[in-house]
Amino acid sequence: MKNMKIKLIISLLATLLLAYACSNSDNSNKNENEYWTCTMHPQVHKDGPGACPICGMDLIKKVVDDKADVSSKSDMEGMLTLTSDKQILANVSTIKIKKENLKKELTAYSYLDFVEQNRKTIPAKFNGRIEKLFVDKTGDYIKKGQPLFEIYSPDLVQAQNDYIIALSNNKNEINPLLDASRKKLELFGLTDNQIDELKKSGEIKLTLTYYSPVSGTVIEKKVQEGMYVNEGTVIYEVAELSTLWNIAEINETDLSTIKLGSKVKLKLKAYPGEEFTGKVTFIYPVINSQTRTVKIRSEFSSLNSKLKPQMYGETIFSADAGIGLLIPADAVIFSGNKNVVWVKTGDGMFEGRSVELGQKFGDKYQIISGLNEGDEVAASGGFLIDSESQLRTGKSTGSDNMEGMDMPK
Repeated sequence: MKNMKIKLIISLLATLLLAYACSNSDNSNKNENEYWTCTMHPQVHKDGPGACPICGMDLIKKVVDDKADVSSKSDMEGMLTLTSDKQILANVSTIKIKKENLKKELTAYSYLDFVEQNRKTIPAKFNGRIEKLFVDKTGDYIKKGQPLFEIYSPDLVQAQNDYIIALSNNKNEINPLLDASRKKLELFGLTDNQIDELKKSGEIKLTLTYYSPVSGTVIEKKVQEGMYVNEGTVIYEVAELSTLWNIAEINETDLSTIKLGSKVKLKLKAYPGEEFTGKVTFIYPVINSQTRTVKIRSEFSSLNSKLKPQMYGETIFSADAGIGLLIPADAVIFSGNKNVVWVKTGDGMFEGRSVELGQKFGDKYQIISGLNEGDEVAASGGFLIDSESQLRTGKSTGSDNMEGMDMPK
């Protein structure tokens, strides 16, 4: 009986020792897997609850997942390890970067305008009274040599008389007075046929018909029949509209996209769904100091007056810059003075790399340095990876020393 009591006591002591050992083991694991941190300052790590030493907020408990798919608790600097489940939760998708054609498109608002050298004025070259208008409507198309108006002018009567007198006194083949009187009639706008007719008939006409010196569309008529005009008075504004200028403004940072002679496309609100093709003819030499923009001029055919001055539209410039590495814009994390891309280096392993970016082509950036063709990068979810890295390390990925740790659930 005494031996049985001794065995029972020994058994109870062994049970108590085992329970104590297990309890210490659980507490050890618990302490290793738990820490308290601040939601506003994740760099704060404490072994127990309390207040944040920075902002005073209550600390919250964090539990580190022992089941994360890691080979070592000390990841390499700048590395982060994610399990497949965590990649799905973070919406992480990857893409292998490759060399592509660097084609850039730039859209700018624009308007159509007259070609300056195709816009002319027809002024009165003498004082007189408009007796009759042969072209009396804005929008009429006139041809060179077409009669425009009939005018009475004392100046023209006197000029005709001077020419007839010079003819009657002409005794030599070379007569300066005759040449001068004929030149005066030419300067008044008389044609060779009108002068030759005057020479043959010797009859002075009180009214003369004025013929158009240019071809084009009348965009403004400024006189009426019976009006008296002085020398220099504008009678018609005429423009040749077969070709139009298209004026667009772009940011100075996009100037490298524009090349003289390159083709451009034009979309107009007046013709939805249609595109018109022209070419760049001039890049204005001065940049607007307020808007930091520069004007680009291109030429378009009016297509039998389908395109009209002062129409508004969108001009699309395109440029081919050869071949280079392109990466989705969403894959780049702009952090401080650095641009960071998360590169997949193994099964669930991501490395934050600093890259140098070139121009933007559509929704992609050109990579100048930092990546190689075939590298697999986080095309989406990179921001969440970057945020988790900062949460775990308390440092920005833009800092010189990036330390990655496991991502908790």
